[in-house]
Order: sequence, then C-alpha cells, then structure tokens
Amino acid sequence: MQKKLIALAVAGLMAAPAFAQSNVTIYGRIDYGFMNRSGDDGGAGFTRDNTGAFVSKGAKRQGKSEMESGIQGGSRLGFKGAEDLGNGLKAIFELEFGSISMDTNGGLGTNRHAWIGLTGDFGTVIGGRLDGVRYGIYNTYDPFGGGNVGNFTQMTAQVDRANNAIAYVSPTFGGFTGVVAYSTATNTDEAAGNRPTAIDGDWRLNTLNLKYANGPIKADIDWEKVYQQSTDLEAVVMTLGASYDFGVVKLSALYDILKGQDQAGDDIDDIRTWLIGAKAPIGSNIVLKAVYGKTKQKEDGGSGTIFSQCVPGQKCDAKKWGIGMDYLLSKRTNFYASYGSISNDSDAGYELSPAANSQGAGYGTRGFDLGIAHKF
Repeated sequence: MQKKLIALAVAGLMAAPAFAQSNVTIYGRIDYGFMNRSGDDGGAGFTRDNTGAFVSKGAKRQGKSEMESGIQGGSRLGFKGAEDLGNGLKAIFELEFGSISMDTNGGLGTNRHAWIGLTGDFGTVIGGRLDGVRYGIYNTYDPFGGGNVGNFTQMTAQVDRANNAIAYVSPTFGGFTGVVAYSTATNTDEAAGNRPTAIDGDWRLNTLNLKYANGPIKADIDWEKVYQQSTDLEAVVMTLGASYDFGVVKLSALYDILKGQDQAGDDIDDIRTWLIGAKAPIGSNIVLKAVYGKTKQKEDGGSGTIFSQCVPGQKCDAKKWGIGMDYLLSKRTNFYASYGSISNDSDAGYELSPAANSQGAGYGTRGFDLGIAHKF
C-alpha cells in the first residue's frame, strides 16, 4: 500500500466566478528557479528496508543543487468553463494538465485534476479526479501555500488528488459552506470485483468538511476516513485550521490528528501535527512568510506502521521552520525566495522538498530556493 493519506475536495469552487454562456477560459502557471539542499539530521538520507528499519547507517545520499521547474507551484496548463442552462443552472467543467517540466522535457501527459458538474441555487455537484480537502486546508493555513522549500505541509501524509470521486459543495449560509465527498477507488481505477488482489479491496474515502469565512476570519474543520474494502485497514483524520488577517499581518494555525489501524484491527498510528504561520505584506510589492510546526508519532504498535516513517520502538518526531519572501512585479508575476530547515529525532528521516505532497521525501535537511513565476 502507498503511504499516502487520500483526501478529497473541490478546490476553487468556493469562490467560482460567474461564467458567460459557453465561456471557456485558458489558464496556467509557469515557474522556474534554483534550489539547493544539503545537510542531514536524525535518519535523513539513510536507506530503509520494507519494514521501515534502517538497512545501513553508513553512506548517506548527497545533497542536491539544481535548476528546477515548479518550485513555488507546478507549471501547468488548464481549461475551465461553463454553459448557462437557464433558470440559474449551469454546466461547469475544468481540465488541468501538468506538471510541465521546464528544466527538462516533460509535459502534458497527465492531468492534475479533471471534473464536470452542475451548479445552481442548490449548490454544486461535480465528479471526476478531484483535488484534496485536507491537502487544500493545509495549503490554506501554511503561509507557503504548498510550495517552496519553506513549506511545512511536505512533512505530512498527503495526496493532492483522488480518482473516481464525486463531491457536493453547499451554498454559503452566514459564512458557512459544507463539502461532502466520496471516492470508490482513490489511487487507481476500480478493480475487477473491487479487489486488486485476492485479499485486498479498493481504497475508498468518506469526507465531511465545514468551512467558515467572514471578513478577516477563516476556519475549517474536516473529518475523513480512508479504508480498504474487505479488510480492517483504515485511517481516520480530523483537521482544524483557522486564520485571522489583521491587515499588517495574517496569522494562521492548524492542528491535525491521524489515527490508523492495520488489517488485523490493531491500532498502529496516532500522529499529531501542528503548525503556526504568519504572512505580512510590506508595502505594495513585498510579502514576507514564516512557518513553524511539528509532527509527532504518539503510538506505534500492532504489526507496524502505515502512515508514519517509523516502526515500533523508534523515535520519529520532527520539527520544521521556514521563512520566505515574494517580490511582486505585477498581479501575475513575482520573484520568490525561501529557506527551510528540518530537525529530526534519531530515527526520523524527513528531508526537504518544495512539493507539499512529498511526505517527507526529498534531499537534505536545510536549503534554499529562488526563482520567478508567472500566472496567466
């Protein structure tokens, strides 16, 4: 099984623009820069076997300096639009492709998300390959928004999209909006008989999310359960996030509890994660960012672990802090720079990555990046 926690939601639908009849919009992002990562701490860089135990604490992987595409956000190309069906009802769709590798020769072979649906006074219903609720919540309250080596979200088990999904987004009442979503097979297509192997079933997901937004206040509470058909293998997650924009600075915080059990029904994971962040505009062109957080494995028993890096008896807590700056050349173009540093317990192997869904995999435990991004 992939060590990934699957979540769902509908990114961008909370504030969907009004579409003209038969309107189609082409949009995208281009991002290119330099990144340097080095250093080691705890178990970072060591090779592990399939139980999570270290094979050797001898040679570690080297750091990495590179020109890279998509450091602050993946380079992409998308199409979105709607058809006015009358009486306030609209058909909507969005297709987004990438990530485009500007540093080498990679392109539009896969979609990031792809969905179609209806929206009206009743709310919005869509289906397809959808963006993740929990992933979106982290990227909302992490000041780095899921990019740069300064981001904290990369320390957590995440998947940015899930397959075979359907979601409902309610109208907004008094600042509150609800999301309900379900996936019949989160990682791949549904298997024959809904069993990829003789004993394993498809991975399914239930999710409930309540959002609140009113002036400077924003908050989220999210509950999700991802489970494997025909077994007791499952994870249940509760995530709370909130922010307040004072104008001179926007403060944010997030707390996350992930509990999992193995195929025998034994409790094997109890991971607690928190972060605090700040984002401050300086004049009209500069935005400063800072984040600090920790992920802690409280319980590790049964037959092993599913979502943690460790096996029973190991010390796997880790902390990370990041700082960064955007220099805005316009509303669509900016320079960026960030620095990140990870402090691992003796057995934790978290490494730096600009990808918010890297689940702690990367290079080194300290590093920086700088580059330029343009949105169209």
